[in-house]
Amino acid sequence: MKKFLGLLFVSVLIFAGCSDEGVLKIENESSGDSWYELNSGSTQWLDPGEEDSHSWDLSTSIFGDEDKSVTVDFGGDFVFSNSVNKTIKPGSTANVDINSDAGIIRLENETFYNITEVYLAPSDDLYWGDNDLIGTIGYWEAAEWIVTPGDWDVKFYATDGYYYTLYNIGITTEFTFTITFESTREGTKTNSPIKEKDVNSINSITNDRIEQIKISDM
Repeated sequence: MKKFLGLLFVSVLIFAGCSDEGVLKIENESSGDSWYELNSGSTQWLDPGEEDSHSWDLSTSIFGDEDKSVTVDFGGDFVFSNSVNKTIKPGSTANVDINSDAGIIRLENETFYNITEVYLAPSDDLYWGDNDLIGTIGYWEAAEWIVTPGDWDVKFYATDGYYYTLYNIGITTEFTFTITFESTREGTKTNSPIKEKDVNSINSITNDRIEQIKISDM
């Protein structure tokens, strides 16, 4: 009888399994602030070099591990928005490292006019493309876009009725190029979709990407 009870006890342990902790570690390895969301939940922010950990009690048994699937969405000052799926296993740690892969173009408005259109295009492109500004840049406000490293051209329109252009702006990873719109800047009335310049670039861009990240007070 005692032998039977012992075997029964062992069997219960085997079938029930045991609980073990599965960990997800997220680390911001960029030089700017970054954010992340787990399974489209609330947004969490990380300072440069900061990390967060999340854990779940998961079980193991002869029938297999109780894995947990987690979707991590993330982005940041120098990080394009991205999404990865991680499988969290009992007794192990899954890692998500947030690394810089972009530079910033920043446009500051020091005039009493509003900026209502901004066009960002690789210097090798013949055309300006679509307006990349969401919203309006008012007096003493600034907008920022993260862009793929390489050479960029910028055109913007203000409510003074003029278009303003800059060419061959070199952008590297974790670098911010600031354009200051002042009343002394010379503009043009021309709004051609084709660039008024020789199309060339020292640092050409493949798979160019643009994301507006914010409009804020200066």
